[in-house]
Amino acid sequence: MSTLADNVFRMNNTELIGLSKNRFIDADTQMAIAKNHYKRAHMYLMENPSLVPEARDVLFNTPGYVNKMTLISEGHYVGQDEVYREVYKEYAHKAANRGSWHRVHRAFINSYGGYTYGFRQLEGPQATPPDILEDIYDKYVVENKAGLIPDGAYTHSYALNYLANSITRGLVENKNTPTSVIVKVSCSHEDEDIRRLALRELGNRG
Repeated sequence: MSTLADNVFRMNNTELIGLSKNRFIDADTQMAIAKNHYKRAHMYLMENPSLVPEARDVLFNTPGYVNKMTLISEGHYVGQDEVYREVYKEYAHKAANRGSWHRVHRAFINSYGGYTYGFRQLEGPQATPPDILEDIYDKYVVENKAGLIPDGAYTHSYALNYLANSITRGLVENKNTPTSVIVKVSCSHEDEDIRRLALRELGNRG
């Protein structure tokens, strides 16, 4: 084990955060941080593009949805479609019900990051399987006025419409969203700007 890893338990919070941001820390040190109790250091470690699979999986297996969705959004499970499906099926509606729809949006639809490694489009949402994106459109856009997002948290039409529009824009901008969904948006969405956006995307797809 490395000297750094041996001393993680002695480090203060500032030292742990600085180490978690470092792209060149070794796997043993990452594992020591992942097993440490300090959750803020975990967040920076999950944003680290050099996160190793062993530390990633320790963080993923933490109870709840926060770590799981953060790891997906940061691109650490790109190409592992079943992980996306598992987390979406188990946690998306739970997160929405608890006022954390932004985590669902960030993990599966579209988002940008820029605090530590520069402003960039997050890789994870751009790898979301098409069937998840279609399900989001059907359940959280088409049916949202039936109270699906989220239970009791949005009680007036303005909030529902704003949320649905935000979701729809993100879906249109996601390259994995099925063309059939983009066609529906271009033909039937109430907002003219979003219809135009969908038509432009259809044109880009040829």
